[in-house]
Amino acid sequence: MQAMEMLRDLAQRSSDKAVESLGQLQRQQQEAQTQLGQLQRYREEYQRKLHDSLTQGVSSSQWRDYQQFIGSLDKAIEQQQRRLGEHQTRVDSGRQHWQGERRKLNAYETLHARGERDAAYHQARQEQRHSDEMAAQLRRRQQDARHSQQS
Repeated sequence: MQAMEMLRDLAQRSSDKAVESLGQLQRQQQEAQTQLGQLQRYREEYQRKLHDSLTQGVSSSQWRDYQQFIGSLDKAIEQQQRRLGEHQTRVDSGRQHWQGERRKLNAYETLHARGERDAAYHQARQEQRHSDEMAAQLRRRQQDARHSQQS
């Protein structure tokens, strides 16, 4: 029984570590999502500035600078989208790992509970046998006492 408790405790610790790791992975994914949103908003803002400048007139060098900067923002957005995809893959993997650890823990908990029920059942049967023996001995003594009084 102690071995089962030890295995259950180890599985609990492993499950706890897996859920902590999953939480960290989810936070990293959220940070990547936030960074992507910031880049996209910055690009939209810069695109608006370009549009506003075009209505007022810009030189060809300013136009080129705007286009280069927007191009570099587009590349940064693409990179961030790839990072976000990688984070999603890690989160999915972390979730699968945690679910596997949770299933293992549930299995040990089930086996532990079954072992405790079996032990309690055997204990109760042993106590019942002992009680039955005591009752049988008491009846025999009472019968012996009645027989000896009648003789």
